[in-house]
Amino acid sequence: MIAAEALRHWVREREAMRIRKESGAPMPWTDDPILAKYRFCNVRREDDRVTVWIRRNIRERFAGLPNLWFMLAIGRWINWPDTLQEIIAGLPSDPQFVLPRLCEILAMRQARGEKVFTGAYTINAPATKGASKIDYVVKTVLGEPWRDRLRIGAMLDGSVRAATLRDTHIALSKYQGWGAFMAYQVVVDMRFTALLRGADDVETWAAAGPGTVRGLNRIAGRATDFALPQWRALAELRTLYETIRQETGVEMDFSDVPNILCETDKYLRVLNGEGAPRALYRPANNVGT
Repeated sequence: MIAAEALRHWVREREAMRIRKESGAPMPWTDDPILAKYRFCNVRREDDRVTVWIRRNIRERFAGLPNLWFMLAIGRWINWPDTLQEIIAGLPSDPQFVLPRLCEILAMRQARGEKVFTGAYTINAPATKGASKIDYVVKTVLGEPWRDRLRIGAMLDGSVRAATLRDTHIALSKYQGWGAFMAYQVVVDMRFTALLRGADDVETWAAAGPGTVRGLNRIAGRATDFALPQWRALAELRTLYETIRQETGVEMDFSDVPNILCETDKYLRVLNGEGAPRALYRPANNVGT
């Protein structure tokens, strides 16, 4: 199966699986042995389990909160609904977050032997040996942008100039521990709120991480480790956005295209005998991350 064909197949079949599952159809929801065995995200990030939770419990519930952006940052850095529910119940109802209280809530879960952070992606531990991961994430990773909240708030409310996805991504990426991947996760959450919904680059800008670049390289017939510049990756993402929708009939947001390419890369690694994803399919939680 050539890469472009695999991309179209993955999009159609992964979306069909979601529809079959949500309609109450019995398993199996696919005849594809790779999709049946391994965990893959949905075509649309908005359909993934944790994103659905964040949409209902943070994006919609706290839509008018001045510091909604920070709640979304907490949501993605934790990315585990049980923990997030406890945070929401335990923090003050006003927008003045108390970082020490956030540390206490996470530490209590850890002491009870309960899961604190997501397992969907790697959260790097602090560089100092023996340092608390909870303290590092709350006081440094989340603490730095929180202490800079007036500048971030001014950028997002348009008092300086209209914020774009790209500029917001650049701003968040500069904080310690963030990097391009985590900054993009939070930016995409903001894209579906009043914070960035009206940004003029919602259909023209996205971040291309390593998995996305590998997917683009496969589609173009290049070596998977080809060092694709971001400007060129973005141009190819824009072209693929129109092509994928036309050829599959599956509607999606431009922000979904990088993820689709990353998931297709995972699919092709298995198909080509190059390796396998680390997560197996489990019906109880396989509606995406």
